[in-house]
Amino acid sequence: MATSPPGHQDLAAFDTSLQLGESEPLGTGIKRVTMEQLERAAGGFFDGQGSLGSAVHESRKSIKRVRALLRLVRGELPDHIFEFENNSLHDTARLIAEIRAARGVLEAASSIQGLYGGLLAEGTFVDLIQRLSRRRDLTELKAVEDPNLIGRVVRSLERAYHRYGSWPTDPEAREVYGLGIPDSFEAVDSGLSGTYRAGRQAMVTAYRRSAPGDFHQWRKRVKDMRHQMEFLAPLWPEVVVGTAMTLERLGNILGDDNDMAELMNLLHHRPDLCPDPRERSLFRALANQRRNELQVAAEILGRRVYAEKPGSLSARFGEYWDTRLMAIRGSLDTIVVY
Repeated sequence: MATSPPGHQDLAAFDTSLQLGESEPLGTGIKRVTMEQLERAAGGFFDGQGSLGSAVHESRKSIKRVRALLRLVRGELPDHIFEFENNSLHDTARLIAEIRAARGVLEAASSIQGLYGGLLAEGTFVDLIQRLSRRRDLTELKAVEDPNLIGRVVRSLERAYHRYGSWPTDPEAREVYGLGIPDSFEAVDSGLSGTYRAGRQAMVTAYRRSAPGDFHQWRKRVKDMRHQMEFLAPLWPEVVVGTAMTLERLGNILGDDNDMAELMNLLHHRPDLCPDPRERSLFRALANQRRNELQVAAEILGRRVYAEKPGSLSARFGEYWDTRLMAIRGSLDTIVVY
């Protein structure tokens, strides 16, 4: 059991707007963060601050964060509401998945050149990268010229925003509206331990079968856990922030592995992107080497993250929650009325 009160110095590692407030009720915090993220997911397409690729990346990241928080309080949401909202966000993200994928495979190819270029003949893989760059540009141009694509994405996010805005934050409203998240650890316990358990099993499956799709599924569960840890970081910052940072690194490694797997699959179906068979064979060998390195690194971090049994994790976070309540009550007791 933890014996010292949580500090706050590590909270600066993450955006505090993404975290449960110090004395904020759980339902209010979930609603606030999800609505802010839905607004951010749509707003990036209009702020003029970056490319379409950057807007897509940020939008998909915000959508993943909302879905992770929905999973965190899954036990408090009626099945039909959870399924509708989760599927709606999933379908919205898929509309722009091709844009993100085109950018990802280009970054994967560039990483191979960056890692091994000094050992290769000058100009190796330059043509491949140029072709992938043109493919990315054409994919983004096609999206820009599509009169419906971005509009469909934004309208879907706006509808979700307005739906979430109507959700009551009063737990007692559940009896009337079917919605209402109690301010208790029990409201997040099943979602948190379920996410952890799913990630643990996904890791075992990935290394047992070694299929690219399995590593991709594991990455999804890692991302869910990372966003949930970020939201719950104020419960015990010294521990939870460290876990969130490890999950962030693990998710990035698995993301690089997934981009590399998608690039290898693309070259299998589109050999014209690397027409020289010897260069294509060399790239495949180096990409396989890189995937092996990434998966070894992921396993090391994964064993660290998932060393604890789900029941133990649940009990530990229950204690963190209780300590948070004690700190809140202690601060209220110190208020002096003049």
